[in-house]
Amino acid sequence: MNEANKKTAVKDNRRYKYGSLSIVFTVVFIAFVLVLNLFFSSLSLKGDLTVDLTQEEFTRVGDETKTLLSALGKDLDITITFMMARDKFEKEISGNSKNGINLLTVIRDLAENYARTFDGSGELGTVRVEYKELDTDPTFEQKVLEETTTKLSVSSVIVAGKHHYRVLDFTSFLTMNEEGALHSFNGEYRLTSAILQSSITDAQVVTFTYGNGEGDITEAGEITAADSAYGIKSLLETAGFEIKTANLETDDIDPRTEILITYDPEVDLTVTELKKINTYLDAHNSYIVFVDAATPELKNLQDTLADNWGINYNTKYRVTDNTHSLGGVISNVNAKYAEIAAETKANSAAYQICKTASDVMGVISTSMPESVELVLSDNHKGATVETILTSYDTAKSENNGTVGSEGKEMPLMLLSTTWDYADNGVTEYSYVMLVGSTEFAETVELNTGAYGNKRMLLSAARVFGANRVAPDIDSVEFVSSALTIETGTARTLTWLICTILPGAVLIMGIVMFFRRRHL
Repeated sequence: MNEANKKTAVKDNRRYKYGSLSIVFTVVFIAFVLVLNLFFSSLSLKGDLTVDLTQEEFTRVGDETKTLLSALGKDLDITITFMMARDKFEKEISGNSKNGINLLTVIRDLAENYARTFDGSGELGTVRVEYKELDTDPTFEQKVLEETTTKLSVSSVIVAGKHHYRVLDFTSFLTMNEEGALHSFNGEYRLTSAILQSSITDAQVVTFTYGNGEGDITEAGEITAADSAYGIKSLLETAGFEIKTANLETDDIDPRTEILITYDPEVDLTVTELKKINTYLDAHNSYIVFVDAATPELKNLQDTLADNWGINYNTKYRVTDNTHSLGGVISNVNAKYAEIAAETKANSAAYQICKTASDVMGVISTSMPESVELVLSDNHKGATVETILTSYDTAKSENNGTVGSEGKEMPLMLLSTTWDYADNGVTEYSYVMLVGSTEFAETVELNTGAYGNKRMLLSAARVFGANRVAPDIDSVEFVSSALTIETGTARTLTWLICTILPGAVLIMGIVMFFRRRHL
């Protein structure tokens, strides 16, 4: 073979080699993308990503806890007592494990981390951990029984402070999903809440109105686990509030009440009830009303909200959003914080609620299922009206085919504030908050760490209440931590992975193939 033929053969071989490699690379990559296609197709329906967590996540004392308990200074003087010898925690693993993790040792180690963090040094208060065997210290057990009316067991965890005792059970550190399976570890929230409750002198009171179908509360005024109001009641109770109920047609509002709640009313409030509410608000207190797209016209309540406080709801106008919704359900609207001008932030209660809610982990999705469109009224008596949460401008409101608003942001949570000066010169405030979704405060929405509902509600409670309440600490999932993705975002990712990237690689492969042919 002459020299010219050799060069031609080498060149042809190189063309074949590199051209074939480019084709193989392109085919393999597209096959890989097709696998991702299946994943992201599922993602577009579910709207979430998951990230594995390690055991250390469960026993960490977070920055929010450190900030709150450090602020108590030397008033923090807590003893956490377990009714089981320390060495028995490792042995009691039967039925107390998840994914190979002994849940009892996690609870124990978390408590000991509190003690290491708050060791009494400098300006810090003290948390100590003690271990007792059940029935070995009858004096202690009787004292706890008298203080809390709770009979102790081997699974009891007693948090004793200067003013109060709180008794937790191992099960209270765990949360379950709707199927009754273990979902997440709620230990830091439970311990920090109990410590705060044990360190303040008087509990704050939240009163729920009933008698008008509110949240399925029974005529006896009891809020049971079967009631839709149970989620918000349980959250606030755990946060340190004392929960009361009142039928305002016959009952007076407890004078210690700092937050009054009317949750999901089905029947209009009477003149008598509204008169008591107005008197309560005149004394510089707070009132929260939860409505939704199914709430009927309630003329007395709506007139009071509109005329006195400048806030109202557009009856039966349901808000949906094809782009900024959660879980692939267009009526599960993802709300965003409203824009607040920089010059008004210092005196804005709405800003304080949003700021506190986003301090810990930043702004996260807030789920507002089955929302009704809220409206602002100009006819009110000097109240300052602010928008806390709005929809995106991709949302619309609709009532049986009649479109209300479209192509603009709609209020989903409004706050109205009045104020004046007390005799000592201190500014005193009255707050009325209108929430356009009742499911915003139901158990599932509040307990999932994927949404900011719990943080938002506790943030409002902190602003409305005079004293400190429990922090907005999320539970830690045993398997994964969900990162919620809006419907529009999931759809965009699906198109990116399934169409744009394969197309780009295919074009690059073709270009490489023809360029190699000319080597």
